[in-house]
This record gives sequence, C-alpha cells and structure tokens, in this order.
Amino acid sequence: MSTQTVDIGSNRQFWFNAQDLVAESKFIRILQNRPVKHPANPILVADKPWEGTVVQLYSSDVHYDPATGQWQMWYEGHPAPVLLCTAFSKDGIRWTKPSLGLQEWKGSKDNNIILQTGYRDAHCASIVKAPNEKDPRRRYKLYYWVGPGWNESSIHEMGLKEGDPDLADARSRIQAYKTNGHYVAFSADGVSFEPQTDAPVLRPPVSDFNTTFFDEQTGRYRSYHKIERKKAEWSESRRCMSMSESDDGVHFGPSVPVLDPTPEDDAWAVSEGGRRAEFYGVHVWPQDGFYLGLLWMFCVTKANPALGRGWDDGVNLPYLIYSPDGISWKRMPVREPFIPPGPAGSFEAGSVYSTGDHPVVIGDEVRFYYFGVSYTHGFTEPVNSPNCYSGFGLATLGRDRYVGWQGGAVAGTLRTRALTFSGRQLHLNLDASRGEARVALLDAEGRPLPGFSAEDCQPISVDSFDHVVTWGKASDLTALIGEQVQVRFSLRQTALYTWQFR
Repeated sequence: MSTQTVDIGSNRQFWFNAQDLVAESKFIRILQNRPVKHPANPILVADKPWEGTVVQLYSSDVHYDPATGQWQMWYEGHPAPVLLCTAFSKDGIRWTKPSLGLQEWKGSKDNNIILQTGYRDAHCASIVKAPNEKDPRRRYKLYYWVGPGWNESSIHEMGLKEGDPDLADARSRIQAYKTNGHYVAFSADGVSFEPQTDAPVLRPPVSDFNTTFFDEQTGRYRSYHKIERKKAEWSESRRCMSMSESDDGVHFGPSVPVLDPTPEDDAWAVSEGGRRAEFYGVHVWPQDGFYLGLLWMFCVTKANPALGRGWDDGVNLPYLIYSPDGISWKRMPVREPFIPPGPAGSFEAGSVYSTGDHPVVIGDEVRFYYFGVSYTHGFTEPVNSPNCYSGFGLATLGRDRYVGWQGGAVAGTLRTRALTFSGRQLHLNLDASRGEARVALLDAEGRPLPGFSAEDCQPISVDSFDHVVTWGKASDLTALIGEQVQVRFSLRQTALYTWQFR
C-alpha cells in the first residue's frame, strides 16, 4: 500500500473505490447486499398475440424521464420472428401497451410494435438517449442485432417448414440486411424509429449480444459485446466480453477484450455443478468515477449434440462486478447472483437476465429491471411452446447500498491513511439504527485532532442515506480543507456504505 497522501477532493467513497485508502480494519466484515424483488413481479408478461409466449428484456432498456414522470420500456416479443415493442407506465410497475399504428402484423397495425426485421433469434436491442446529441432526429438511438446469415439455420433448428404462414414475411423483411451485425435506428421520440440498414455499426466477430450506453464520465458511447475467443488452455472457444467506444454513437473503434473466464470462474462453475464458465453478456454503468456491471455468468452444464455448441445447456444469472476504468474488472468477495432465480415453476426459475443502460435511481431507491425465463439456455422446445414462458421483474436496492463495511456487537474500526479533502462537511450513507457509529478525525500521525475525537462526535444511531457528522455542535470542516488527516470510523451494529466530504 502506498504511504503517499491521497487527495480525495469531494469524491464519494464506496467499498469499490476506497479499498486502497484503508490503512487498518478491525472487527469489520464486508456486507454484500442484493436488491429485493418487488411483490408485484412479474410486472409484465406476454399477453398479446404478437408477443407469443415469451417477452424479453434481453439487453433492452427501461428509462424514466423525471421532467414528465413518464416511464418507457423497450422489449422484445417472440412469437417466432422477434418484434421490438414499447410500453409506458406512470409508476414503473403497472405498464400499458398502447396501440401505435406503426407496424403491420398479420394484417393489422393495432399493436405496440416499433420495429420488425424478420430475424428469428434475440435482437439484443439497446436504447441510448445521449445528452450530447445535437440532431433532434437522432435523440434516441436503437442498436439491434440482425443475423441474415444465421436466419435460415435458426429456422431449421426451430423445426419450421416451407409453407409456414409467417416464413415468407420474415424472409422478405430480413432481405434489407445484407450481413450479420448490430445496426442502428434513429428516433426523435423513442417510438417511431428509422432503421439504417445499409451497414451495421458493429460487425463480426462481434456476436449477437451488445449493450450500448452513453458514458457521462468520458463523454463517449461505450459498447460491451460478446465475442467468442479461444485460448490455448481451453478445449474449445468460449463466449467472452469486449468493449469499443464511439464519439457519435455510429462509428465505433476497435474492440478491446475486457472479460474472459478465468480458472477461478471455472472453479465456480464446477462448484455449481457445471463444466466451465462462459460470459453471455454484461451491463455496465458509470458510478462516481468507477464502473459497476452485471455480468451474465453462464454455467455450462452439458452439450447439445443435436444442435451444437451454441445450444449448450446451463443457467445464466447476473453477478455484480466492478472496475476502475470499465476495462479491468474484479469479482466480488462472495460469489452469489445479484438477482437470484425464482422457485420452480416461476417465470424466473430457469435464468435471469439484467437490462441495459443505467439502473434507474428514484430518490433513495435504485431500481433494477430484469427478465426471467422458466427454462435454461439449452431448452430446445419451440419458442411458442407452453413450457416456454417469461416475465419482467423489478428488484430494488437502497441508494448506493451495494456493499458496506459492517461492525458487529463488538464495535469495529476502520481507519484511512492520510488524505486531503475539499468540502465543508462529512456526509455518511449508513444504517446505525440498531447500534451506534462515531467518527474521529486524526492528524497524519494518527493523533486525534482537538475537537474531532470519537468522544467529541455526536453518537449516530440512525438509518440515513445522507447523515452529516457533528462534533460537539459543529459540523463545519472548512478549517481542515487541504490538511493531512486520517478518518477513523467506529461501527457497532452498523453498516457504512459511503462517505463523502462535500
């Protein structure tokens, strides 16, 4: 650990980005939280003829507009060819599927379909509303996969035959796309989209999964996508994750490998009853100068001799990961799914997939929307089988309460090394409602600063997302700005999630 003084300014400190600041930890445990599933789940299911039995938030997005209070969801219906649809809500829980009159399906435009390509596998749609876009016609960008080179083989795999009433229509639509890849469509309102079918913006070896978002920390678009790679120590190629960036959301740079399964990942897969680990997808978002992600860990359990490696069986579940730069990623201390599957017979019993873009923050609540299916990856019954069903779920977490430093019945202490800061007060996100927390400010040698000892600190016994620490009757730290200090937290029956001088 470096002994050099660190200037943290007014940056908020989480467990993810403050590990190098910790000089000493006694009787402190690391608490990993998981979001709580909403009792109304599933909040949306397939109940329209053009949705088939399976609807998917397979990388698709849920956005909230605080100016209007309106929620909008983009999702996939899967009656056979994939259809991109949209739905609206006033609370993010109860959703309506409006009749848009945009796309004809079986002779009628009375539906909420916004795009059809004729492709018969997952579109992996990703919606971006970038704040730096100057062209109002491109306010929304919809990225979606089309695989004309894969379509005929998928038709064969699904057992469809010539004469199928939907087959000619699907083939007619997909003729507009000449090669496999991720294409982009533009929209002014998030409803009426104009596809750009001349060429994909992301080409093979980029595979069918992609999520694109606008990164406020860099001012650029980032695409995380699936690419199959082969390593000398692997007996076969595996699904891995790469990343590329763009200034305009249309012209992307080269793909950079960011996530490959490690021996530790394989050991995890074996411990779960599988053969190996693969990465089916990842959703990433910027968070206070670093990055968080939900990595779709695919625990491969068996091969499918009839349909090949692409249909290997196993469970997909999202696991929380973190990174200082969005390129070099780390796993959590305890490997457990961030959103676990549901009980047998539920809409989420087989696999769980997170949604793209940022989780939605409403006040002190972080909302994670996800899509669950009743079946595992290698399930080969037709997509319209009554044994294939799905639904969308919502899980909520307290704001920024991903991981905490937790003290038990015996007070734990957490001490930083010497640092400098800017900001007039020390703000804490913590739950001390069943115990007590105190904070001491020390000099560079570890001696309590006059007036800022643990004894001077007003005891904290609250559950608060933004508690201001006071010593005596004062909270103003202006006199200490730029001075070298150490911060020592005393935590009894308390979980500390973030701290920030501001």
